Amino acid sequence: RYAYRLKQVDNDGTFVYFGNAEVEIGLAAKEFKLESNYPNPFNPSTTIQFTLAEDGKASLKVFNMLGQEVATLFDGEAQAGRIQQVKFDAARLPSGLYFAKLEAGKQQVIRKMMLLK
Repeated sequence: RYAYRLKQVDNDGTFVYFGNAEVEIGLAAKEFKLESNYPNPFNPSTTIQFTLAEDGKASLKVFNMLGQEVATLFDGEAQAGRIQQVKFDAARLPSGLYFAKLEAGKQQVIRKMMLLK
């Protein structure tokens, strides 16, 4: 959370301050959303962001083409409207197609990711 105020300075040197304002960084719409990872394709790591519509437990896992879980990136409580950002380090994994799966409550969404070494 940041607070700021603006100061207008005229050519004659007089100035006026305008009211205080506050801004909170990291907020987003309260929606269930899993963003595409970036960069994609990636080598060896990528960043994944998600938001929730309601406060609650969420999990973000990565699966390989065979449906085997290869990583758990997030498993815990998350606030609605907050951008959750996690890194996926795939240095020990082979090149290929992977799937990021976000689950919260009865909702789930899956995104494809490509690891190229």
